[in-house]
Amino acid sequence: MAEVRISSVTKKFGEVYAVNKFDAVIRDGEFVSILGPSGCGKTTMLRMIAGFEKATGGEIAIGDQIVSKAGNGIFVPPEKRHIGMVFQSYAVWPHMNVFDNVAYPLKIQKVPPEERKERTTKALALVHLEEYAARFPNQLSGGQQQRVALARALVAAPGLLLLDEPLSNLDAKLRESMRFEIKDLQKKLGLTVIYVTHDQAEAMAMSDRIIVMYKGVIQQVDVPTKIYEHPANSTVADFIGLVNFLDGEVKDGVVQLSQIGCSLPLAVNFTGPALVAVRPEHIEISKTSGTLRGKIVSKLYLGDSTDCRVAVGDTVLRIIDRGASFENYADGEEVYLTFGHVMAFPK
Repeated sequence: MAEVRISSVTKKFGEVYAVNKFDAVIRDGEFVSILGPSGCGKTTMLRMIAGFEKATGGEIAIGDQIVSKAGNGIFVPPEKRHIGMVFQSYAVWPHMNVFDNVAYPLKIQKVPPEERKERTTKALALVHLEEYAARFPNQLSGGQQQRVALARALVAAPGLLLLDEPLSNLDAKLRESMRFEIKDLQKKLGLTVIYVTHDQAEAMAMSDRIIVMYKGVIQQVDVPTKIYEHPANSTVADFIGLVNFLDGEVKDGVVQLSQIGCSLPLAVNFTGPALVAVRPEHIEISKTSGTLRGKIVSKLYLGDSTDCRVAVGDTVLRIIDRGASFENYADGEEVYLTFGHVMAFPK
């Protein structure tokens, strides 16, 4: 296992900051996701940890070793950082069979043939590919190719495993099953994992903690429940999950929502103009009673829930109702709404 310490790391391309003053500690055996939209700097940060990019400023340490320190001439190449890496594109060699693909890092390290065979066989067993050892990548599914890449990253027994959006090329059902397999492997082997993704569900399901990035800057670092239920700002609230935003004014523990004509008690530590956020599943919809009156604009059947758009005056709110059947509501029908957990951020 390996603790990773990242101190004020910066990466500039010309005058543009891809990563700006990134500070984090990833503890031994921890699974941490770096989450954010495309272009936010998350893959650049991962590549600096791996040694594929040189930082413009700051320091990176893996375990007891400083592997990068800008300005001091310290830069340890990737092959000496004792890491395993899985890429988005799998990067398996088409001219090698599965066994040789997985064994390749050990061959480069000049591990003796018998030990190489034993360790490769164990790595294939970890990802349930023993019977596919003689096959070539073009004879495998996408999920199987991803397992080959994972086994190749694990065969050298790295202290740190880095994964760069490894599931984005898989279909939805396979992505979900691979999440559990990767998490189970991490627990079984006690690995420290840094996982880059733009998929919030992936990060929420797999991570011990999440680092949310936006435009090269860390917005929040916390456990998934805190990130979802108590986002640090409107950027995090907007990116993580679904949310309705409303303009409001906070005064004396009450937020006035003039946009929809109601006020709500709200415990926040500021007064003045606010951006109020409420998640669709935190709005209760009823035919008989509630705080607000509105009309169904449209509805979608999601199997385990009904996704409704409800107009309150000129404002359309999104509600996810898990308690009622799709047939309960009709377009144009009058309904009542009650807000549950409400969040507010200063404007």
